[in-house]
Amino acid sequence: MRNLARLGVGALVGVLVLAAAGCGGDNGGGSSGGATATTSAPTTTAAAAGGGEEIKLTAKGIKWDTTSLDLKSGTSYTVEVTNGDSVEHNFTFQEAGANQDIEGGEDTKVTFTAPAAGSYEFFCKYHPSVMRGTVTVA
Repeated sequence: MRNLARLGVGALVGVLVLAAAGCGGDNGGGSSGGATATTSAPTTTAAAAGGGEEIKLTAKGIKWDTTSLDLKSGTSYTVEVTNGDSVEHNFTFQEAGANQDIEGGEDTKVTFTAPAAGSYEFFCKYHPSVMRGTVTVA
């Protein structure tokens, strides 16, 4: 009977930890004031030539599979975001007006026009400290 009680408490703790991981606070989606967060995500780049091409971006293990996007100013892009996690994620690229939630296990497409040339950030508003990347617009 004592082992059954321990098992129940252990299961409850596990559920609470998973729920807390999926409930990141919203920092307003703002920039971190120039500070750069470090992540263990690979530093790969997704580039699109524009003209209707899609950029594929995957959230898995509470991190992005791509942390750098190369775009051309004034060009329309569609980012296909796949959420490989069980928790909700979000794709925000403020300067392009993109802000889309993606439920766990689902995918969605986000369309926007790249802003003026410069360096910007994209992030998940629910996990901004670990799910952040750079957008370079030429």
